[in-house]
Amino acid sequence: MYVRRRAACSLVTLLAVSGHALGAESSEIDSGKDQQITEKIDEIVVEGSREITSRSATVAVESTLVMDTASALKQLPGGDVNRNGRLSGIAQYRGLYGDRVGVSIDGIGVIGGGPNAMDAPLSYVSPMITEALVLERGIPGVASTPDAIGGSIDAHIARGSFGDDAAFGLAGMAGARYFDNGDATTAAGRLTLANRSHRISVVGQADRADDQETPAGTIIPSRLSRDRYDLSYAYDDGTGELLVYAGGLETRDTGTPALAMDIRYIDTMLYGFKAERQVSPRWRLSASAGYNDVDHVMDNFSLRPPPPTPMAYRQNRTGGSGTLLTLAAEGRYRDTTISLGVDGRFASHDSLITNPDNANFFIENFNDIERDVVAVYLAAGQEKNGTSWEFGLRQVRVDSDADAVAFSGLMGGMGDAARLLADAFNAAERRQSFSNLDAIFKFEAQLASDLAATVDLGSRARAPSYQELYLWLPLQATGGLADGRNYVGNLGLEAERSREIVLGIDWSAGSAALSPQVYYRRIDDYIQGVPADSMPADMLAGMMSGNGALRFDNVDAEIYGFDLALSYALGSRVRIDAAAGYARGKRRDVADNLYRIAPLNGSLAVTYMASAFLVRTELVAYAAQEDVSRYNDEIPTPGYGILNLHGSWQLGPATRLELAAENLFDRGYQDHLAGVNRVRD
Repeated sequence: MYVRRRAACSLVTLLAVSGHALGAESSEIDSGKDQQITEKIDEIVVEGSREITSRSATVAVESTLVMDTASALKQLPGGDVNRNGRLSGIAQYRGLYGDRVGVSIDGIGVIGGGPNAMDAPLSYVSPMITEALVLERGIPGVASTPDAIGGSIDAHIARGSFGDDAAFGLAGMAGARYFDNGDATTAAGRLTLANRSHRISVVGQADRADDQETPAGTIIPSRLSRDRYDLSYAYDDGTGELLVYAGGLETRDTGTPALAMDIRYIDTMLYGFKAERQVSPRWRLSASAGYNDVDHVMDNFSLRPPPPTPMAYRQNRTGGSGTLLTLAAEGRYRDTTISLGVDGRFASHDSLITNPDNANFFIENFNDIERDVVAVYLAAGQEKNGTSWEFGLRQVRVDSDADAVAFSGLMGGMGDAARLLADAFNAAERRQSFSNLDAIFKFEAQLASDLAATVDLGSRARAPSYQELYLWLPLQATGGLADGRNYVGNLGLEAERSREIVLGIDWSAGSAALSPQVYYRRIDDYIQGVPADSMPADMLAGMMSGNGALRFDNVDAEIYGFDLALSYALGSRVRIDAAAGYARGKRRDVADNLYRIAPLNGSLAVTYMASAFLVRTELVAYAAQEDVSRYNDEIPTPGYGILNLHGSWQLGPATRLELAAENLFDRGYQDHLAGVNRVRD
């Protein structure tokens, strides 16, 4: 996708109505008390400020001028985003993406409503009200990812801070942003009433934008409309903490040009709680629960040029709902830390395709899907004499099922082929169960006062998604793959098994720090599309797209590469930050490459900070991506480099003005992970 220069302007004001609860501190329920307002401004003034070690990487999202929170992943080593629309960014980490990467919000996951990930998890956290994205570098611990083989990412909503004493005080934030490309506007606010033990917070953000311009023309449709809001109550008495929240996401008429349809609306309600308590000098218990319910409609004719004939008009109404539960305990036995827990994810999905001009036409794409994940884990770790280790086991049980499907309105040969596929699917055993054991070992040694080395070893599994199992008709409902091919599912799939090794170092000397890692993943039974061996599926796919159908199947793969982060302070005013990453994904069973993997890339930023001013210049470069997937008809993309410029001005003790130019010299380029524009004409 071509992108042209984008100018952005942001005005943020921290509002202090009383002397308590000033600013916008951590959204975690154990965030502690407030600092002075000037101290908080110093923390967040640097656009895209990062903290990176061998174990974690954090980016301050609320101070990053982006429209989609997933875009902030580009600032983290190994992180990137598969962009199917301006609000539909799918997290990628070290060549893995989608369901293979665990994404949560304040430690609680989200049940998506769309079979094509239009409401990817990070679309539920608008950037100006998101405090941070925290990436667990290397292999995540067993408590982090219940059913994933990639990384673990947690987004923290900025709900404000507790006060300093028993008196209640009001504090808040109000901010607005404008992006000239697409005439995009964002407004966000937070109001917090708090003392040292209680906190009530309301946060919200509204985003609007028209279509984007590029050197190749206007991207139609790339407009967007999103409202996100959240009401929460938190309690902290020093030995126990509680957070209860209720929120919503309303997305309207938003383009996803890399997919076959666009968002008409996504209405979601989200509820949850987290609680922790120190029950003894050695043991601390924690529990959490979340529920969300998604109503989602998409179509191929309202926002983009419609099909040439009304017979091809399609509207898809989908739904997703589910409950997520965790119960965990952490304690110490002598000098060993022990963690154990149980968690569950119980999700339901439906998808019905219709034609508003033909009442007799419908396709039950997914009918009453149930996918339940239950897991138990145990981990032990120790830190002693300059070394630390952690060992963990997780047993995961995944059960899924689907009701019988039906269709109407497909005529002639298409109807005959669809009937054969529906009859075969309905006659098959659709209840599937997977039992997987994950094992992880981490070791870290302090080699010198300024140098530490880390080693991670892990074996993890992921059961097939409901799309990969139950897509009975050749369609593009593929979890956001966006390759333009039509797929059918496979009830005979095995779970993916990834065996991985990660080697890294942390070096720091004075004002300089370097944190590189290298990794290798050997993935058995990797799930991807291969040519379908079904004549009815091939015939239907050929009539719909001109290409034969692909079937989800197990293949053998490997992914290897490196990523690093570097920082260096030149005195008290100038800072240099650099990052680089490379992932190479290949099939091991045939000579082909894995689909949609970010090419070699890097960034170099120089920041100058004065008492009230900040200027940041950033060079971002991506190499050409020619290692593309033949089975997915993936298109190679050329390399490019762009220059970004950002400045901020502290107008007063609680007001900041920011100006930025992305792609300063208006360079036309193709973002490989943005996919191909599939809109007609």
